[in-house]
Amino acid sequence: MKRSVYILLIMMAMVVVGCHQKTKQNPVVIVKDTVNKVEKADDATPLLAEQNVGALSDCDMVMLDRGKLFFYNTKTSAMTPCDVESDSVVNCAFVDNMLYYCVPEKGKMVLKSMQLDAPSLRPVKLADWGLDYEKCVTETYGTVSPLLYYPGHNALGLWHEFSWDSYALSQQKLYNLDTGEITDWNWEEWDREERARLEAKAEEQTEENYTFDPVRDELKEFLNEKEGNYWLVDGIEHVCLTDKIDFDKYVSDPDYATEREFEYISSSPDNLMVLYMAILEWGDYLHGVLCVSSVDGAVQMPLEDTDCSEYHAEWMDDGSLVYVGFEPLSSEKASKWDNSVPCVKRVFPNGSTKTIARCSEFQLRKQ
Repeated sequence: MKRSVYILLIMMAMVVVGCHQKTKQNPVVIVKDTVNKVEKADDATPLLAEQNVGALSDCDMVMLDRGKLFFYNTKTSAMTPCDVESDSVVNCAFVDNMLYYCVPEKGKMVLKSMQLDAPSLRPVKLADWGLDYEKCVTETYGTVSPLLYYPGHNALGLWHEFSWDSYALSQQKLYNLDTGEITDWNWEEWDREERARLEAKAEEQTEENYTFDPVRDELKEFLNEKEGNYWLVDGIEHVCLTDKIDFDKYVSDPDYATEREFEYISSSPDNLMVLYMAILEWGDYLHGVLCVSSVDGAVQMPLEDTDCSEYHAEWMDDGSLVYVGFEPLSSEKASKWDNSVPCVKRVFPNGSTKTIARCSEFQLRKQ
């Protein structure tokens, strides 16, 4: 389970990137083998030293495609390319009116920022992480470490040093947004803080407030596995969150099938929807599908184009879930080995889905 522990650690804050297109209206097309690939911008395209911010301050999502940044407004569906950064962007984090991102500069990872509520958009170099670019790339999927934001510490995190013991990047550098200081992540200290918080919360728990209250309680504490299903245990009531899903259809190889397990990932801002993984197979990594369910069990939705081994999903304030999935290529474009493209999709609380754009990474704006 080491891999899933790593996945849940990096879900403490969410990662980011996205997509490329020539106009605001047309969808972006990107193929699998370009994900997180470092490329120099097209020399024939002039890049500006500054860019008029205009409507960018209203954008609530940022995406990345082949080293280029794009801002997206989920209300108007307007996509605006960022023209001021000539270096190849490999990850980013959207915090309030600031966009933080990393670029490889002479083989080293460098942190930059742009302020969206300034009169014009201008890249600012903040720090050298002191890390080689290659140290921040996994040796399995070849993906670059996400740039993570930890609100409780007001810090950015960057993972590095791949380990075959965990099949993941094993160490992390932190950039303090208040002081500009870069330090190594102290896992033991953060673990003590979390344990103290949970112990203090447990002391407040009484029989009177055992019933789940979405305003007060953490949904995770009321979820349990039983007889191959996932349940919300609410006082004496038990609500099944998975009895409408046929999980057998998502097992790709019976030889690797395992006893079904469920693992909590996150809940919606109103605590009425839960995102979790259904673990169905084991190989080098755990495999299965991500699922979304409402706490009353009415909505039970497997995200069929996802896998537990590697994923990216974030909640919006209205209870929608944005995630990276896949869509099939048309038959004339499909190859024998690569017949789909990554897409950013949005799942609404009623279970309906909308494809935002064909791209591989994104991050929502954190207010």
